[in-house]
Amino acid sequence: MSTLNADELAFYTKHTGIQDQDKLKDHITEVAKKAFEIFPILTIITSFMVMPRFCNQVRSQSGYKRLLELGSTRKNALFLDLDVAVIGNDIRKAIADGFPAENIIASDIHAGACSNSQNCIPVIFIPGDAFDPSFISIQPPLKTLPTAEVESISLRSLLQAEPKSINPLRGHLSAIHTSAFFHLFNKDEQVIIAKKLASLLSPLPGSIIFGSQIGSEVPHEAVKPSRGTLLYSHSPESRKMWEEEVSGMEDQGEESSRMIQVDAGLWDERHIWWVVTRL
Repeated sequence: MSTLNADELAFYTKHTGIQDQDKLKDHITEVAKKAFEIFPILTIITSFMVMPRFCNQVRSQSGYKRLLELGSTRKNALFLDLDVAVIGNDIRKAIADGFPAENIIASDIHAGACSNSQNCIPVIFIPGDAFDPSFISIQPPLKTLPTAEVESISLRSLLQAEPKSINPLRGHLSAIHTSAFFHLFNKDEQVIIAKKLASLLSPLPGSIIFGSQIGSEVPHEAVKPSRGTLLYSHSPESRKMWEEEVSGMEDQGEESSRMIQVDAGLWDERHIWWVVTRL
């Protein structure tokens, strides 16, 4: 694990209560190892997964800033953090910076991924496989609000006591975040996930889906040696597939491009950030 910078040190000291830097580093490493046992991918035990990935969005002055704005200006703005091997740092960061904890939903394919942090983070956790239609189905993005009483609807009223699906949130999510996730799949699978997330997003202008992933200046396919599966690394330009393939309005001319706006860029040689905004 890399050395903590000043902001990271302050963040973890506050949330763990551990003042000694060596003990703090040992604690972070131990949590990462436990998460690695649940979902064995190398990035879990590196700083990319252990540190709040919202920091990557701060560098681009994009999605994270707008997430916080939605939390403070839109009544009952709901936020979904869809992730792999959730440790909870992104959620902790959002809560610390002012996003209402009662309006946050966390999700991961492994229910055990939150076992070390779920009790410390007062948010709803819904385990499930994003490719399972009973968990998230593919529907066209909504053109109008699902109900006229959106501002008076609470998160708890939309979900069952022990929710097993995110589908009831369709059209109610003001913001969706996912990082280190899309690049685990091939190009077609990434389009499927993107369409699912687009169907969940609120049609209110300014609603966003944002995140980061492994990418490059030139998009390309690659084989994951440990899994033998074909993966796809997007470029900032190819990541704009949202406008062409995901909106569900390819055959409606210019109306499709007016539905969403995609911003994307490189934040280092191997990673891209992106923000999809509902217009």
